[in-house]
Amino acid sequence: MVSPSTASATEIQLVEKDTDVFYLQAKLGSNATSEFLFDTGSGYLAINEKVLNRLKSEGDAQYRRSIRARLASGAINSVAVYSIASLDLGGGCVLHDVEAAILPGSTRNILGMNVLKMVDSFSVSFEPAKLVLSGCSQSAPDIVATR
Repeated sequence: MVSPSTASATEIQLVEKDTDVFYLQAKLGSNATSEFLFDTGSGYLAINEKVLNRLKSEGDAQYRRSIRARLASGAINSVAVYSIASLDLGGGCVLHDVEAAILPGSTRNILGMNVLKMVDSFSVSFEPAKLVLSGCSQSAPDIVATR
């Protein structure tokens, strides 16, 4: 659920699934809305290979580079980073050319700090649980056709 609280802020409902673990809805590229773990301890937006394959088949993901990343397990692995055409957070905050680290298998998707750094500011409330984003685009960039 998203509701504009002012002309420049978007409120996104957070859902608590386990003690102090919160999730939100977001849409990558032209894919259906998916669930993301809200994790300020993660440096990157992280998506699994299944989601990446869908994005690539629709032309919404482009390989950028490989990085060395410390995973939640503590292991350091080489991880591919892709640029995702768009990320729509909860239906009200659209970001473009968002970098995503690709995690092997079918792990859960994670909303990390690189996404939160793309907006002017963010705040988290717990009663009710919500994420408030300020200063993000509300629409896709203009596309100019040429002949």
